Amino acid sequence: MKKIFIPFYSFLNRKPRIKRPTVIMTLLVRDEADIIERHLRYHANRDIDGLIVTDHQSGDGTRDILEQYKKEGVILALIDEPGVAFDQVAWVHRMIELARDRYHADYCINSDADEFWYTASGSLRNELARSRAGKIHCPSYMMLPAANGEFWTATDCVRQAVPKKFGFKGYNVLFTKPTSKVIHRTQGYRIITPGNHGVEMSDETRERSKTIRLYHYSIRSKEQFIRKMLQSGAALEANKGSPEKEGSHWRYFYRGHKAGAIDLDQEFHQVIGTDQITELRRAGCVITDTTMKQAFSEK
Repeated sequence: MKKIFIPFYSFLNRKPRIKRPTVIMTLLVRDEADIIERHLRYHANRDIDGLIVTDHQSGDGTRDILEQYKKEGVILALIDEPGVAFDQVAWVHRMIELARDRYHADYCINSDADEFWYTASGSLRNELARSRAGKIHCPSYMMLPAANGEFWTATDCVRQAVPKKFGFKGYNVLFTKPTSKVIHRTQGYRIITPGNHGVEMSDETRERSKTIRLYHYSIRSKEQFIRKMLQSGAALEANKGSPEKEGSHWRYFYRGHKAGAIDLDQEFHQVIGTDQITELRRAGCVITDTTMKQAFSEK
């Protein structure tokens, strides 16, 4: 995993702990019917105060699921974004401000529907109550799609990048160096960064979490992969103000498909390492991790 530099002044300028913090998750979704209900149920049982959700043009049944969880009180606010263009930073920023100003959040966890935040204690609130930093870097690990069965049965986890000498085939979406994502306090918040991987604060007190990590189910099936790349690529292209590096993998597959330069069926198998999984395991890039499979099986 990429090493996060924690400056010494973060230790010197630590903030007072919040005994019982209000924790709100923000969520931006589009056509996530295969995963959204499990995401909502899972996090509702991880001791948070609720979610604020922005729905961008969902048409696959996702919206019906969101409406049901809003009625149940799991979702505090549900925002529509009916336009074609995708503007993640602006939409997540709006949700963070709403969480802070209307729902008095002390902490925000900015998530995607395919990300599951895990702590062994089962309480995200209790872990955050121990923190004295403005932002907390949590390791993020990619999960490979299950060979058979639904995404929640997957146990192949990417724990280190594929070495260059490996000669990996295809656009490297899953087998890059594990990254981190940030949970942050709302006090001192300024702006979220693209992909929700970072946040600008009025102070830079930060720490690496030893107890919270997330598992990312970015690719769950061939059909979902193709739909996601084409749908998200088109939405980013429609946002003329988005930087070129934002969603670079979406742009790559969308432009390649549009130009007739790539076969997305073939790309899917290259991206998930279908023909190289044995070598990937042998190289230590992929390990067996049953954490989430066990968590999903809990009542």
